[in-house]
Amino acid sequence: MNAEEFMRGHAEKASTGRIPEILGDLTPEAMQQLMPLMAGGPNPPTGYTIAPVAGDDSDDVFDVTYTGDGGTTVTMRETVRQVDGVWRIVKLERPG
Repeated sequence: MNAEEFMRGHAEKASTGRIPEILGDLTPEAMQQLMPLMAGGPNPPTGYTIAPVAGDDSDDVFDVTYTGDGGTTVTMRETVRQVDGVWRIVKLERPG
């Protein structure tokens, strides 16, 4: 599995309400960043789009836009890295 496949799987879990699974994809630092970023966003998210942004030797970065009912959206820049051989989201922030 590559970083984009991991990110698509994570976004799919988020869009289908599999909360325990999405939390398992996050490092503790990213988990602390999640709630403020989701404030005012779709609850629950029901769809997503993913756009690769950048990457280097250890990190891959994606802009993920989650959508919900009534056209509500939130976009997060999600940094993905392999930690002990497992893909994890290590940083969440607003793009821009």
